[in-house]
Amino acid sequence: MENDVLRKTEKLKGIISLEFQQGKTLDEFCEQNFANFSRERFEAIAIRLYYGKETIVTLYALDKGRQETSSANFCKLPVKKFKSTTIPLDKVLPYITEFNFTLSTGKYPLDEIEVINK
Repeated sequence: MENDVLRKTEKLKGIISLEFQQGKTLDEFCEQNFANFSRERFEAIAIRLYYGKETIVTLYALDKGRQETSSANFCKLPVKKFKSTTIPLDKVLPYITEFNFTLSTGKYPLDEIEVINK
């Protein structure tokens, strides 16, 4: 039983904000790092960065052509997923001025806390 406690890891979840360097854009990053991405055809709408056993950068991009012609489901956006395991972290960081994040244990909602030591 003691070994089970030692192997258990704590997981925190949260939200992150990121600001690009002046003159650099998400589209520019995507064009340089994802094959077949072009800002004429796609609009980058979300990016995910996983860092652990490997680094995985995943881009979700709106397919502009399919959005205009798709009548299948008006409530959903036609998004292409681009995934790369070959982008090293040192190619991502030069695009970033700053990032800010808060992680929580999930036990209490962050929007319900009150800081009392002001």
